[in-house]
Amino acid sequence: MVSIPAPEAPTASRARCPHCGSTDVITGLKVNQNAEVGRIGLAYKAAVLFVGTEELRADLCRACGSVVRFFVKDPSRNWIR
Repeated sequence: MVSIPAPEAPTASRARCPHCGSTDVITGLKVNQNAEVGRIGLAYKAAVLFVGTEELRADLCRACGSVVRFFVKDPSRNWIR
């Protein structure tokens, strides 16, 4: 039997916003799009002819609305420059 991990939910962290100093920062929010134009994220080589897209995630300060950082879950991919 194969175990499939549950998707990670965004969480509040003790990170401090560099703009307002608040510690009310939500981490791991998915970056989405409004139109069906394809995936938004960073491209990587998935196989010989295939290209994948690693979705972007963001940390957001709920006090001032600043995006504190963008990141990907798996930084060890074979990234396309």
